[in-house]
Amino acid sequence: MRVLKNDGSSCEIQEEEILYFTNHRNTIYVHTTDGEYVLPTTLSDLHAAYNHSGFERLDRSNVVHLKNVAGYDSERKIVYFKESQTFATVSESNEKRIKRYLEARKKSST
Repeated sequence: MRVLKNDGSSCEIQEEEILYFTNHRNTIYVHTTDGEYVLPTTLSDLHAAYNHSGFERLDRSNVVHLKNVAGYDSERKIVYFKESQTFATVSESNEKRIKRYLEARKKSST
């Protein structure tokens, strides 16, 4: 995926590197373990393009790469990521779904 750095230059990132996408003030941000990039599109378009690859909309302001989720904090209603201190919010309506996903993943890995 080609994204924009903060200085306006572009670079290529791999799908596996993506933690989640967010929308803030009509700008889409791509969050990776290495940093944050800008992508000229919409969250709806990203979800449509990547939902087959394990990306899910967990809140109205994000689309999360579930493969990179390390856990869920039910008190704060956030998912957190492997090898990163970033997190993404989870709407109340998606809490059960993320819990089921993490439980199923845990069972399949044992």
